[in-house]
Amino acid sequence: MEPDGATDDDGDGERTERKGGDIHGAGVYVGGLEWCDRAAAVVHIIIIGGGDIGYPLASALCTDHDVFLVDRDPLRAHRFSHLDVEFVAGSGTSPDVLRNAGVERCDLLIAATRLDELNIVACSIGSGLGAKRTICFVTKEDLLEQRSGDDSLHRNFGIDEIIWPEARLAAEIERIIMAPGAVDAELFAGGRVELLEFRLEADSPVVGREVASLALPAGVVIIALKHEHATLIPRGQTVLETGDKVVLMGTRDGMNRLRPVIAPASSNADSQMVTIIGGGDVGFRLAQKLDEADGIRLIVIERERERGELLAATLRRALILRGDGTDLELLESEEIGRSDVLVSVIDNDERNLLASLLGHQLGVRKVITRVSKPSNHHLFERVGIDVALSARGAAVASVVHGIDGGRSSLLAVLEEGQARVLELAVPGGFSPTAVRDLNLPPDSIIGSVLRQGSVVVPHGDDRVQGGDRLLVCCTEPAVPGVRDLFAAS
Repeated sequence: MEPDGATDDDGDGERTERKGGDIHGAGVYVGGLEWCDRAAAVVHIIIIGGGDIGYPLASALCTDHDVFLVDRDPLRAHRFSHLDVEFVAGSGTSPDVLRNAGVERCDLLIAATRLDELNIVACSIGSGLGAKRTICFVTKEDLLEQRSGDDSLHRNFGIDEIIWPEARLAAEIERIIMAPGAVDAELFAGGRVELLEFRLEADSPVVGREVASLALPAGVVIIALKHEHATLIPRGQTVLETGDKVVLMGTRDGMNRLRPVIAPASSNADSQMVTIIGGGDVGFRLAQKLDEADGIRLIVIERERERGELLAATLRRALILRGDGTDLELLESEEIGRSDVLVSVIDNDERNLLASLLGHQLGVRKVITRVSKPSNHHLFERVGIDVALSARGAAVASVVHGIDGGRSSLLAVLEEGQARVLELAVPGGFSPTAVRDLNLPPDSIIGSVLRQGSVVVPHGDDRVQGGDRLLVCCTEPAVPGVRDLFAAS
């Protein structure tokens, strides 16, 4: 794993030139983007730190926005050479380097190195030089608490948002747990539209059937399907198979009536038994949330005595077990196999994998596992882990989904970038047109239409009109065509 901070931006700026025009050094401008020719909706973003947070951020954002990546190590430029990213070699705390990255016209500055102090200073300097909004990544929970008040980081350093990745991971896991049977869950449009992803088990009533033959509830549509390693937009004749991941979008009411159709085993339970292995930062925060939730019976397994005592003193209803979550004898004696959900959030990939596999073997219905090394993500899913999540991934997703792109915004990245959910604004003067006549790219589908506070899950004859906002799912190659759908309107 490459470091994401200690050697990123905490040194002096360095002059660097490279033929081809995508490296900047302090005082050196090579190549560049024609700002005056770009659409007003494009956001100018500066990312400080080219490590394991900065890289996926740049990768996700560069397709739709002007992204400048600041890193003190010029040799890191090659890592971004295949992306539409302008690399600036130098320190993220250097005013000259930030000016070279266009800080005076910066809409969003993101400081994402591993050094909290560097991130704070970079945001402060960037804000003072003209950055309209700043996001600061931190590694310590206590900094997260300094978001408001007289001594807040916002008041003293101009920081608009603080992201502690572990908190974002805990929130994402909680959201998935609260959607029984699903392996992923997202909310859009202020909670009026829900996205759920299910892995089809052999006993699912929809296995072996064509999409067109499914009796889905009103207000629900299948927007994507992952079969083996490929993600596609399904058609009416697409046949669903065991092991497929099916992504659906719809109204909250429609989704509540969906589970008996897709995952009947999860729709009959009035409560869930949840076991958390690991009471560290993520496990502790998640346990606090679940301990307050209705219908959750919670068990936390923690091997450190002091941490276990803290958990026991803090949580009111949870059962705290002191022991090793990879100890098969302990898991069997405590009947952990009866859990509806097992969450393994130990700060070690190998132990997480072992605990998760043991949980699967004992019969746990859904296993959610923390994975720290990006290279391990595919391995975890390949061996049968239902949901593999990382703190970095959850934090990156929260940033990407929060950026408003004007006429089009990225709401969600599905299946590691193979598909995306976009929100498109239909121009006010657009003539009402049936969905079937919109000339959408082949690998795309409209999941929902937002219109004057209401949600419509459209069929081919339903009309799109000026002022609507469309939630569109498409594969990665179809993104440009979807974004250009109303370009001439």
